[in-house]
Amino acid sequence: MSEFKIIETQEQLDAILGERLRRERETSAKKYEGWSSPEDIQKLTDDFNAKIKALEDTAATTQQELAKKDAEIAKGDEYRTALDKTRIALAAGLKIEYADRLRGETAEEWKADAEALAKDFAVSHYQAPLGSPEPNITDKADTKKQFADWVSETLKN
Repeated sequence: MSEFKIIETQEQLDAILGERLRRERETSAKKYEGWSSPEDIQKLTDDFNAKIKALEDTAATTQQELAKKDAEIAKGDEYRTALDKTRIALAAGLKIEYADRLRGETAEEWKADAEALAKDFAVSHYQAPLGSPEPNITDKADTKKQFADWVSETLKN
Protein backbone atom coordinates (compact mmCIF):
# COMPACT_ATOMS: atom_id res chain seq x y z
CA MET A 1 0.00 0.00 0.00
CA SER A 2 0.89 3.50 -0.40
CA GLU A 3 2.11 5.54 2.41
CA PHE A 4 -0.43 7.66 4.26
CA LYS A 5 -0.15 11.39 3.72
CA ILE A 6 -1.70 13.89 5.99
CA ILE A 7 -4.14 16.24 4.26
CA GLU A 8 -3.36 19.73 5.37
CA THR A 9 -5.35 21.96 2.93
CA GLN A 10 -8.74 22.03 1.31
CA GLU A 11 -7.15 21.91 -2.16
CA GLN A 12 -5.44 18.63 -1.35
CA LEU A 13 -8.78 17.15 -0.18
CA ASP A 14 -10.57 18.44 -3.32
CA ALA A 15 -7.89 16.91 -5.56
CA ILE A 16 -8.15 13.50 -3.85
CA LEU A 17 -11.96 13.52 -3.88
CA GLY A 18 -12.09 14.83 -7.47
CA GLU A 19 -9.92 11.94 -8.67
CA ARG A 20 -12.05 9.42 -6.79
CA LEU A 21 -15.32 10.94 -8.18
CA ARG A 22 -13.92 10.90 -11.74
CA ARG A 23 -13.12 7.18 -11.48
CA GLU A 24 -16.55 6.45 -9.98
CA ARG A 25 -18.31 8.36 -12.80
CA GLU A 26 -16.36 6.46 -15.43
CA THR A 27 -17.31 3.17 -13.78
CA SER A 28 -20.99 4.19 -13.58
CA ALA A 29 -20.99 5.45 -17.19
CA LYS A 30 -19.64 2.11 -18.39
CA LYS A 31 -22.10 0.20 -16.21
CA TYR A 32 -25.21 2.15 -17.39
CA GLU A 33 -24.14 2.75 -20.97
CA GLY A 34 -27.19 2.59 -23.29
CA TRP A 35 -29.70 3.28 -20.52
CA SER A 36 -32.03 6.32 -20.58
CA SER A 37 -32.77 8.67 -17.77
CA PRO A 38 -36.24 8.78 -16.17
CA GLU A 39 -36.76 12.24 -17.68
CA ASP A 40 -36.02 10.90 -21.18
CA ILE A 41 -38.37 7.97 -20.60
CA GLN A 42 -41.15 10.31 -19.41
CA LYS A 43 -40.69 12.51 -22.47
CA LEU A 44 -40.88 9.48 -24.78
CA THR A 45 -43.97 8.21 -22.93
CA ASP A 46 -45.68 11.58 -23.28
CA ASP A 47 -44.86 11.70 -27.00
CA PHE A 48 -46.21 8.18 -27.55
CA ASN A 49 -49.38 8.94 -25.56
CA ALA A 50 -49.98 12.05 -27.67
CA LYS A 51 -49.56 10.00 -30.87
CA ILE A 52 -51.90 7.29 -29.55
CA LYS A 53 -54.54 9.92 -28.68
CA ALA A 54 -54.28 11.43 -32.18
CA LEU A 55 -54.63 7.98 -33.76
CA GLU A 56 -57.63 7.15 -31.55
CA ASP A 57 -59.29 10.43 -32.59
CA THR A 58 -58.61 9.64 -36.25
CA ALA A 59 -60.01 6.13 -35.81
CA ALA A 60 -63.17 7.49 -34.13
CA THR A 61 -63.68 9.98 -36.95
CA THR A 62 -63.14 7.26 -39.54
CA GLN A 63 -65.64 4.99 -37.76
CA GLN A 64 -68.25 7.77 -37.82
CA GLU A 65 -67.67 8.36 -41.53
CA LEU A 66 -67.92 4.62 -42.22
CA ALA A 67 -71.19 4.45 -40.28
CA LYS A 68 -72.59 7.31 -42.39
CA LYS A 69 -71.49 5.60 -45.60
CA ASP A 70 -73.00 2.29 -44.45
CA ALA A 71 -76.31 4.07 -43.76
CA GLU A 72 -76.22 5.67 -47.22
CA ILE A 73 -75.49 2.30 -48.83
CA ALA A 74 -78.33 0.67 -46.90
CA LYS A 75 -80.70 3.44 -47.99
CA GLY A 76 -79.60 2.96 -51.60
CA ASP A 77 -80.13 -0.78 -51.30
CA GLU A 78 -83.65 -0.16 -49.99
CA TYR A 79 -84.42 2.06 -52.97
CA ARG A 80 -83.00 -0.49 -55.41
CA THR A 81 -85.02 -3.26 -53.80
CA ALA A 82 -88.22 -1.23 -53.97
CA LEU A 83 -87.54 -0.36 -57.62
CA ASP A 84 -86.84 -3.99 -58.54
CA LYS A 85 -89.99 -5.18 -56.77
CA THR A 86 -92.04 -2.52 -58.56
CA ARG A 87 -90.67 -3.53 -61.94
CA ILE A 88 -91.36 -7.20 -61.25
CA ALA A 89 -94.91 -6.50 -60.01
CA LEU A 90 -95.74 -4.42 -63.08
CA ALA A 91 -94.21 -7.01 -65.40
CA ALA A 92 -96.42 -9.67 -63.80
CA GLY A 93 -99.47 -7.49 -64.38
CA LEU A 94 -100.03 -6.51 -60.76
CA LYS A 95 -101.00 -3.08 -59.55
CA ILE A 96 -98.12 -0.96 -58.34
CA GLU A 97 -99.50 -1.15 -54.78
CA TYR A 98 -98.72 -4.87 -54.67
CA ALA A 99 -94.98 -4.34 -55.15
CA ASP A 100 -94.46 -3.91 -51.39
CA ARG A 101 -96.22 -7.22 -50.75
CA LEU A 102 -93.80 -9.33 -52.73
CA ARG A 103 -91.88 -11.73 -50.51
CA GLY A 104 -88.44 -13.23 -50.85
CA GLU A 105 -84.79 -12.25 -50.75
CA THR A 106 -83.84 -12.44 -54.42
CA ALA A 107 -85.31 -11.27 -57.71
CA GLU A 108 -86.20 -14.85 -58.63
CA GLU A 109 -88.22 -15.26 -55.43
CA TRP A 110 -89.98 -11.93 -56.08
CA LYS A 111 -90.83 -13.03 -59.62
CA ALA A 112 -92.26 -16.31 -58.38
CA ASP A 113 -94.31 -14.51 -55.74
CA ALA A 114 -95.56 -11.94 -58.27
CA GLU A 115 -96.60 -14.68 -60.68
CA ALA A 116 -98.42 -16.50 -57.88
CA LEU A 117 -100.25 -13.31 -56.88
CA ALA A 118 -101.14 -12.59 -60.49
CA LYS A 119 -102.46 -16.13 -60.86
CA ASP A 120 -104.50 -15.79 -57.65
CA PHE A 121 -106.00 -12.51 -58.83
CA ALA A 122 -106.29 -13.79 -62.43
CA VAL A 123 -104.75 -10.61 -63.71
CA SER A 124 -103.48 -10.66 -67.25
CA HIS A 125 -102.45 -7.03 -67.45
CA TYR A 126 -103.72 -4.21 -65.34
CA GLN A 127 -105.18 -1.27 -67.22
CA ALA A 128 -106.64 1.78 -65.59
CA PRO A 129 -110.26 2.47 -66.52
CA LEU A 130 -110.70 5.15 -69.18
CA GLY A 131 -113.79 6.60 -67.56
CA SER A 132 -116.56 5.89 -65.11
CA PRO A 133 -118.76 2.92 -66.04
CA GLU A 134 -121.73 4.71 -64.50
CA PRO A 135 -124.06 6.59 -66.91
CA ASN A 136 -124.02 10.38 -66.84
CA ILE A 137 -127.59 11.18 -65.74
CA THR A 138 -128.47 14.85 -65.60
CA ASP A 139 -132.25 15.00 -66.09
CA LYS A 140 -134.45 13.32 -63.47
CA ALA A 141 -137.32 12.74 -65.92
CA ASP A 142 -135.20 10.65 -68.26
CA THR A 143 -133.46 8.74 -65.46
CA LYS A 144 -135.48 5.54 -65.81
CA LYS A 145 -135.16 5.52 -69.61
CA GLN A 146 -131.41 6.19 -69.53
CA PHE A 147 -130.90 3.53 -66.89
CA ALA A 148 -132.87 1.00 -68.93
CA ASP A 149 -130.85 1.87 -72.03
CA TRP A 150 -127.60 1.55 -70.11
CA VAL A 151 -128.60 -1.84 -68.68
CA SER A 152 -129.63 -3.18 -72.08
CA GLU A 153 -126.36 -1.97 -73.65
CA THR A 154 -124.29 -3.48 -70.87
CA LEU A 155 -126.03 -6.80 -71.18
CA LYS A 156 -125.52 -6.91 -74.97
CA ASN A 157 -121.76 -6.50 -74.58
